[in-house]
Amino acid sequence: MHFLSSLVPFLSLAPFTFALYSIQDDYSADKFLNMFDFGTYDDPTHGYVNYVSREQAQELGLLGSKDNKVTVLRADSTSVASGRGRNSIRLTSKATYNHALIVLDLAHMPGNACGIWPAFWTVGGDWPNKGEIDIIEGVNLQSVNQMTMHTSQGCSLAGSSCLANQGCPATGGKYADSFNKGNGGIYATEWTSNGIYIWYFARGHEPKDILGKNPNPKSWGNPTARFDGGNNCNIDQHFKDHQIVFDTTFCGDWAGGVFSQDATCASKGQCVDFVKNNPHAFSDAFWKINALKVYTSKPVHAATDSAAQAEESSAFAAPAPEPTETVTTGPAPAPVVTEVVTEPSVTAAVELDDIALGPQRPIQAPQQEAAPRYGPTWDESWRSDPQRRNKRHLDSHLRSPAGFRL
Repeated sequence: MHFLSSLVPFLSLAPFTFALYSIQDDYSADKFLNMFDFGTYDDPTHGYVNYVSREQAQELGLLGSKDNKVTVLRADSTSVASGRGRNSIRLTSKATYNHALIVLDLAHMPGNACGIWPAFWTVGGDWPNKGEIDIIEGVNLQSVNQMTMHTSQGCSLAGSSCLANQGCPATGGKYADSFNKGNGGIYATEWTSNGIYIWYFARGHEPKDILGKNPNPKSWGNPTARFDGGNNCNIDQHFKDHQIVFDTTFCGDWAGGVFSQDATCASKGQCVDFVKNNPHAFSDAFWKINALKVYTSKPVHAATDSAAQAEESSAFAAPAPEPTETVTTGPAPAPVVTEVVTEPSVTAAVELDDIALGPQRPIQAPQQEAAPRYGPTWDESWRSDPQRRNKRHLDSHLRSPAGFRL
């Protein structure tokens, strides 16, 4: 007994190490666009979309900012589409990441509309061998976010195989109009060797430290979706060298594939015809980004660094409670269909009045870009392989309508 009582003070002073997140890349509005490449190639998901260059996006009025604090990425909503499709933007980060904490604060994401398919995700080259993490994704009038992992063979997460197109999905968190009506919110993704975890926080319920110097996910409570690795999936083998992607496409493999399954959308005719001839239906098709930060972890020597971290640690408080949402993992059914008014909210319209977007003008579709989708090392062999190219199983028994990037 005396020995143990003498040992306790010694143990309390013994140095130990733990992981601490610190900022690696801050995609602040003043440098946001310089940290991404604009894709101008044909949409790999066969969407009715014309991705434009940065110069063309500026000329079209599809880019905006406010006081160097907010970035706006728009799809065209003023012109009848032609050629490859409706003008829009697809961004891929210049930086690549292995293990990270990615925090995205959005004031607005593209709203509900028949034919729309926006996404925020990360992906490695040589798909699906280096994996894909779909953080925000949905189509048409969907109201709940879908998060999906896609990998090569040999990885099962959330109770199902993540193989290629099938993926392993989970649903939870606000999406599109339901997200925007609450003035947006935050999606945070932690990628470690142990697993991949995604949190959604409604505006006003976010942790105090989530965009701070040293965020601590362990203090945030249970994630909205968790994809634990372990014996069923070696995370480090299946997820490597990821880039961050924003895009807004239309129709294509998913949104077009389930267009007729939604009664409201089906009443509008064919997906491509509707998207082509109804530009004002997409007045709410924009991302309004308050912040995007990528953190990486490093070991901290507690005996020497504890004092320096004391002030920051005081902010590691659990978020305020919010209404409980049902989180579903495993194979997902067809997207939830709800009757949603697609006009932008008054709040969003007022905010946009202060953002210099410039006039939106039609522009001739550019020549097809010769460069591959993710740079010179990207494997494009899927284009000549019918089995890989026809990846979507368009029937009434879709197991997972997420992802399908190639």
